Amino acid sequence: MPALLHEYWENADGGQFGPVRECADGQRPKLLPDARLAFGLYASSWFEAQRLEYERLGYGDYTPPQDIPDYFYTAEDEAEQLAYLERREVR
Repeated sequence: MPALLHEYWENADGGQFGPVRECADGQRPKLLPDARLAFGLYASSWFEAQRLEYERLGYGDYTPPQDIPDYFYTAEDEAEQLAYLERREVR
């Protein structure tokens, strides 16, 4: 099953969590100035990523929204991320 790398970045004003994508890396310096990488994790779906993030940050149990289906990552999502990770330069 495909899995994507998700990262949690934080600064004094808050944090940002999500799959590693070029657009997120490009927006982070504006949205979270002076952010530092706190941790990364792999997950095969968005709900799994949320559950693991909650566990890591000590937020308790993650309860997925009932009216929104989970998004399971595809082989195409994984290939796109792997291609980006090969050329990624994080500031």
